[in-house]
Amino acid sequence: MSSLNSRKLLARAVEKWPAKVLSVAAALILLVFHRMSTLETRFFSTPLMVETGADLIPASSHTGIVRVSLRGDANSIYPILEEDIETYIDLKKFNAEGWYRVPVQVRKKDSALDVEPLEIAVDPLEISLRLERKISKNVPLTPVFRGAVQSGFDLVSQSLSPANVIAEGPASLLKDAVEFRTDAIDLEGRHEDFNVMVNIINPDPLIVIRGNGMTEFRGLIRRPSSVGLRSPDQTILRPADITGDPATAGFSRGDAGE
Repeated sequence: MSSLNSRKLLARAVEKWPAKVLSVAAALILLVFHRMSTLETRFFSTPLMVETGADLIPASSHTGIVRVSLRGDANSIYPILEEDIETYIDLKKFNAEGWYRVPVQVRKKDSALDVEPLEIAVDPLEISLRLERKISKNVPLTPVFRGAVQSGFDLVSQSLSPANVIAEGPASLLKDAVEFRTDAIDLEGRHEDFNVMVNIINPDPLIVIRGNGMTEFRGLIRRPSSVGLRSPDQTILRPADITGDPATAGFSRGDAGE
């Protein structure tokens, strides 16, 4: 008797089973579409970070900005801070020079953690670049000038501090570097000694210049002396030559007549 009841219950359970399955599936699909229709999308851009190993670095230009889209509940995605979504490429696994296609990855931090639902998409999806051996080099700095000192005065001495910088970059770009130049230093109308901080011009974004990217220029400006004592060899002696002014120490008297 119990066996008969069990069969009847089973028959009832499977009765119109395909229709029930389709109904459940349709309900799930409607639920998914409803949730998708209520989700919002937010767009912003983030800097692309490049994580390198000790020996190889990028030697070809590539985008430095990644477009990010966040999809989720409006109340969840808009409080996320842009700096809490990091985009990066990981180059540490490569150990040979050459061209590579590297996927852009996403790292969530702080306000982006534990947000559900949250879909994150990036554009571009991957970066194509060439890796080369990294080298370091001590490169001298050269000042660049604009304008001229006031009439009747000369720039008699100049110096940079630092006068050299350590640069790191791909071997093909850095091996032939003989100097880095400064931003233009304005001399127009100057008639007194002066100091000025000036930017160092980086010739290529793939090269990294250590330090703060600036150097201090010091210039000594003097009025050429047309009246003065003459030494036996007819060299005009400036007052500084006579008094031993430390500001002009290291300059020969022959410079004074120029």
